[in-house]
Amino acid sequence: MSHNFKKMLNKSYLLYLPLTLSLSNFSYAADLPNGIKLSKNQVLNRGNGAEIPTIDPQKIEDVQAANVGLDLFEGLVRYDAQGILRPAGATDWTISKDGLTYIFHLRKNSKWSNGDIITAHDYVYGFQRLVDPKIASSYAFIVSSIKNAELINAGKEPLNKLGVVALNDYTLQISLNEPTPYLFEILTLSNCVPANKNAMDKKKDQFFQAGILVSNGPYTLKYWKVGDKITLVKNQNYWNAKKTIIEEVNFYPTQNLTSEEQMYESGQIDITNEIPMDKYDSLKRKLTDEVKTNPALTSYWFSFNLDKPPFKDNIKLRKALSLVVDRDVITKKVTMRGEKPLYDIVAIGTKNYNQFKYDWSDKSIQERIQLAKKLYEEAGYSAAKPLNIRILYNTNDNSKKLVLALASMWKQTLGVNAVTENQEWKVFLNSRNKGEFDVVWNRWIADYNDANTFADLSRSSSEMNTSKYNNPKYDELLKIATKELDLKKRQKILEEASALMMNSYPIVPLYSAVTTHLVKKHVGGYTGKNPQDSTQSFELYIKEHEQR
Repeated sequence: MSHNFKKMLNKSYLLYLPLTLSLSNFSYAADLPNGIKLSKNQVLNRGNGAEIPTIDPQKIEDVQAANVGLDLFEGLVRYDAQGILRPAGATDWTISKDGLTYIFHLRKNSKWSNGDIITAHDYVYGFQRLVDPKIASSYAFIVSSIKNAELINAGKEPLNKLGVVALNDYTLQISLNEPTPYLFEILTLSNCVPANKNAMDKKKDQFFQAGILVSNGPYTLKYWKVGDKITLVKNQNYWNAKKTIIEEVNFYPTQNLTSEEQMYESGQIDITNEIPMDKYDSLKRKLTDEVKTNPALTSYWFSFNLDKPPFKDNIKLRKALSLVVDRDVITKKVTMRGEKPLYDIVAIGTKNYNQFKYDWSDKSIQERIQLAKKLYEEAGYSAAKPLNIRILYNTNDNSKKLVLALASMWKQTLGVNAVTENQEWKVFLNSRNKGEFDVVWNRWIADYNDANTFADLSRSSSEMNTSKYNNPKYDELLKIATKELDLKKRQKILEEASALMMNSYPIVPLYSAVTTHLVKKHVGGYTGKNPQDSTQSFELYIKEHEQR
């Protein structure tokens, strides 16, 4: 970072911006403590939840695919095992005085898995793919602060107008519409990685298949069969391959949590994707050191479909349903893993932000039920004319428990008849994006530690706006916040936007989450300290242990 830039911007804004880091004082891959004996079999088996819908990094929108994508691909920067931002494809960078221009100097020993040299032109092509309307990435919004990104994605400007250009083979320039304090965190995402245009053009539709995919991360794709597993093997052309200890990674689809637990106890997998809510306490007693729980920048909620009846133009109905949801019961009796009740879409622990609470949040549940019944009747419903709705959720045991708890609360307090429907992950994402629901399950793991990652979900033009909330004043507040460099002023703007949105009741917030995993004792390097719950396989290693 240039010293002139430090003098230009206020100190609070600087807290967001990482210093240029020396590469001599840390490693990118597994660092072995003294005395550790490694297993001869460096194979890591991971539970990964649902089947992933795509392995195209620019089109990844879910956690399961991102877990695989971050092992296969690498961007300019990435998080290490401690959750600290580090240089990756870039070695260092400078930032202009006005905070609008970033110049990245690329690592000159980086190669694609096929041996091609990685250049700045590959990064340009990767960013162009992300915003290309023909690619139709639902995550194009994540780089909306880059110059002309939104216009290109809307088909109003050509790709070559994007504010990402190669100054030469090893120097990349990114130009922004406005200062973006969390840009580096965005750049850690699997969507913001380079793309090998020559290899893609040559293989076309076959490019993302096992044995064909050309990647630039620690691993390459060896095998992928739906219903079986995804197998990655060490990329010998990766710039830090000498320090990558795990030779093979297997990702298993484990959306059935009972089956995942059985796979873990039998030794088939070393790390689970999550822990069943109703098994958490017993597993904690049984496998104390193997149960890993950490706070997460993740919020859970249900969205109402505001595009159609019964929730369109019916705020009283939406408020009544939110009032009777007992979040204390959900966190203490249903999830039971340390989650915190939430009345906001923004997760607890987000920097420079105070969570929103309703004026009724601290009232007793009995008082809330009485108010809800009055609103329910004013909305046109009663015991004689109950509300009939469909709740959509992903096929997952924990999600099912949440949906059933919600439906039960609505039935017992207001007489609502809720039909629940689960769908496999890929189908569910498609149905949710198309608005094929009355009420739908939602979870958001922060892409970066800033309230904007949550607030942006309700922007009217956001692909992730599942409720279809549309308020020009809300959109305007988010625009104002992006241009405000004073963190205290910016915080007030974002909190005002949140209050505006939440008081419109487009969603029913439930809780701020924790991460829960089972991790075998022979897996070394695991920390769980990344607030986005991203553990990359190349940071781990298998210790010598008795094989089953």
